[in-house]
Amino acid sequence: MKLPDPAATLFVLRPPPPVETCLFYHSVNLSPGEEITGTWDLRPRVDAYLGHVDFSGRSVLEIGPASGFLSFHMEQRGAKVTALEPPMEHLWDVVPLAGFDRAGWRTDFSKTITGVRNSFWYMHHLHGSQVKLIETDPQAIPEAVGTFDIGVLAAVLLHCRAPFNLIESLARRVRKTMIITELYDASLGEEPLSKLIARSTIPQVDTWWAFTPNFIVNALGLLGFGEAEISVHHQLRTIDGLQVPMFTVVAHRS
Repeated sequence: MKLPDPAATLFVLRPPPPVETCLFYHSVNLSPGEEITGTWDLRPRVDAYLGHVDFSGRSVLEIGPASGFLSFHMEQRGAKVTALEPPMEHLWDVVPLAGFDRAGWRTDFSKTITGVRNSFWYMHHLHGSQVKLIETDPQAIPEAVGTFDIGVLAAVLLHCRAPFNLIESLARRVRKTMIITELYDASLGEEPLSKLIARSTIPQVDTWWAFTPNFIVNALGLLGFGEAEISVHHQLRTIDGLQVPMFTVVAHRS
């Protein structure tokens, strides 16, 4: 008797949702001359965002794909992509801000995330994508998921209570290269630092940290990815029209 694949239960495939149920986190092209504007438009500088890595013939594990713009871009560049999201019951870590209506926020946030995930599946079916989606705890990725050439964490760590744990969890599943992109704050300097930006005076509970590029370099070095390059670039945040500075670390196993 053939035993079931332990990874098979993690994979999710959903039908195409109506576009009116979608919330696009990334700006996307639906067809020539037709587009939808999302919160971020990565299209003009997507290669810089991903560190100018060659994805041809590579397998990729991406954590937190949102609308899937990067997932589908890497696939179009020749990668075999698996994306990973936490189950809806878990979502992402919430800052324990005293006096904040976390239950009400989580209800609203769940609706937002449902819309964003719908946009992933809308684009997945629109383009006939072969990107696979897994739902599991990103901080404890099971061995059954397998191993990959490249791991991608794109503006995810700032939302995590324990960012090193997430880096380590992904690194265990990656053979060759890690790509990590985060917001860049030049005022933090050159030391390997993380800054707790959540404040008791600011009513937000979804963003924890800011990092220096060398924090990411050092963290990856501890995990065996000792050959690292840092680049800084700007990406368009469409909600306010700002070109936001970001950094990308590309690190290879030594």
